[in-house]
Amino acid sequence: MLLAIALTMAVILAWACVSGTLTRWSVTEPVAMIIAGAVVGLTDDEWLLESIDTSTALRVVEFGLALFLFSDATEIRERIAPNTGVTRMLVAFGASLLLATVAGKFVLNLDSWPLLLILACIVMPTDLVPAQSILRDNRITKRVRDTLNVESGLNDGLVAPVILFALEAYRRAIDSEDALGALGHALSAVVKSVLVGVPIGVAAGVGLSAAAARGWTDPRAVRCGILAIPVLTFAMAISIDGNGFVAAFLAGIAYRATHRDIPDEPLELTERLGQFLGLGLWFVVGAIAVAGPWLHWTVVVYGLLALTVFRMVPTWIALIGSRFTRAERVMLCCLGPRGVASIVFGLLAMNSMADSPDTELVVGATLVVVCASILLHGIGAPLVAARLGRSGRGAMADGSD
Repeated sequence: MLLAIALTMAVILAWACVSGTLTRWSVTEPVAMIIAGAVVGLTDDEWLLESIDTSTALRVVEFGLALFLFSDATEIRERIAPNTGVTRMLVAFGASLLLATVAGKFVLNLDSWPLLLILACIVMPTDLVPAQSILRDNRITKRVRDTLNVESGLNDGLVAPVILFALEAYRRAIDSEDALGALGHALSAVVKSVLVGVPIGVAAGVGLSAAAARGWTDPRAVRCGILAIPVLTFAMAISIDGNGFVAAFLAGIAYRATHRDIPDEPLELTERLGQFLGLGLWFVVGAIAVAGPWLHWTVVVYGLLALTVFRMVPTWIALIGSRFTRAERVMLCCLGPRGVASIVFGLLAMNSMADSPDTELVVGATLVVVCASILLHGIGAPLVAARLGRSGRGAMADGSD
């Protein structure tokens, strides 16, 4: 385990030394880390994969997801008010999950609905990291960029309790228990998460704001305090058998709703730590991609459908009658990259399913959507912006659904 950590840190350090040059050559962080991980995976030594498949690695991944969810939640409030497509995009996302679950039964020839739901939760959440140029491309209208940004933050939080419910149902089904019994466990966990996440978020927001207003603290200490919020929330929720992910997400929303202006980018430390952990996850993807088993063609088809049809059809239907122009609707349908969320949920499922033969299917689906998304969205996003950006500029800047 220590050797795996040391190697990952060495690769991240090497990336930091040459990141500027590689970025000018269009080699993004995910691409660089995946290539580095693939090189390590080709050593024909399974020590790295064995290190990943441990309870310690699982806990690190879980804490990483809690950071991502908390950070995403804190950004929702300032963007959701002027946004015109959040509600419709969430409806579309729910329909996409359903479509991926139902279609997976026929594409993958599976009968286990918990496994199908697990796969849908892995392949459908969006993440803008593989195509960050979307957020900086002025050819894409601001409300499209804001919609994509808010959507990527919200759907992670929405999927977290669903995939944990699906994993619980999967385990119960294997043990010949009633799979529907997992629903009661999931609901209980969510209730406990609300009772933990909301109070901690409110207390942190009010407490830090009051302390800053009275001059009792300084920005560096505030940054450390904010980083402690998702970690504290996650640990407290898990200790009472709650859902740590939901708790961290709700804590982020509650914190943002109750805090007043605190100077010097107080969330920067939390965001940077999340980015740091994300680099390690991309490295792991590269190592698994070359060291893992060959993919069955049905898994490849399923992954590609998730990136296209399962995303585009529900999104287009949900946007009918909205204030988005035709060009903006096409952008929202096409620009749905997959990234860290899919990796984290995939690793979570892989560790939770232990030695199940279905683990290979989960790993394969995760690899396909993540690696294919880097190619499709990393290359395709600028092309979509160039082709449709001009016709979308005349759209209304605000409105509501």
